[in-house]
Amino acid sequence: MGGSISCPSEFITAPNGNGCMLQCPTAKNYEMKSSGGVLTCTHKADPAATVPLVIVPAYWAPKEGNPAPNISYTLLPNKEVYANEIKRFNDAMAVADANIDKNVKLNSAFQKLQAAENARDTAPDAYQTARVAYYTLLKGDTWINEEKNRVANAEAQPVINDLVGKYNMIKYRRSQQQAVIDSMNNVKESVISVKDDLGFSVSNFKRQIEDIKNQINKDKREQSVELIKATTWIEVLLNWLIGLASLIAIFFLVRYLTRSKPGQAPSDSDIMSYLRRSAFGSQPTSPIR
Repeated sequence: MGGSISCPSEFITAPNGNGCMLQCPTAKNYEMKSSGGVLTCTHKADPAATVPLVIVPAYWAPKEGNPAPNISYTLLPNKEVYANEIKRFNDAMAVADANIDKNVKLNSAFQKLQAAENARDTAPDAYQTARVAYYTLLKGDTWINEEKNRVANAEAQPVINDLVGKYNMIKYRRSQQQAVIDSMNNVKESVISVKDDLGFSVSNFKRQIEDIKNQINKDKREQSVELIKATTWIEVLLNWLIGLASLIAIFFLVRYLTRSKPGQAPSDSDIMSYLRRSAFGSQPTSPIR
């Protein structure tokens, strides 16, 4: 079936190839050393700070099936063996770190950082490793998380600023467009209002003109009626006056005739002469014969 010897992903293969062991934390300025066949993680600035490395068994990873090569120890049947080694190593490393003078570690890390600074362009990974080791010692384990946030902000902030700027520009343009729309609506409402007022004024003016025309026609009709009435009254009065004058003339004629000599009838010429004199206001000088 075939297969291979493999170590969990949290471990590395031992130098002799017969097992697995944990890797020395180079970020803390530790390096692996061998003395008489014993492997240790020793601090470069303080050789007294050392942690033994214990080799744990590797596992068989068949070509087909489980477990797969280089998987986490938590997925292996004998995971307790690896968990115990990790706990032992971390505890020993904590004791070793506590015994190292902080100034010694800082000086060592700083010197390493200065050396890496000179090769920053050619070896950027070495520079970043030295930088992380120095600032972790200087500011504590929380610094690495702060640094990640700082880098993320430094890379993301320009993008965020650009997006915020574009958003603000869109808001500004939208506000300007809305202002123009509001102004146009106000002008439109004013024009409509003026149009309505003008239409009302024209209609009202036309209505007043029609009222004046109607009043003039009414006055004309009333004047015509009054004129007709007056004319009729004058005609009636004249007719009455004519009739009265005729009656008076007849009365005086009869009276005059009755005063003539009896038995003599007046001639036609006498009657006409009497009427002419009566019309011109003259009294008859002689009786009609």
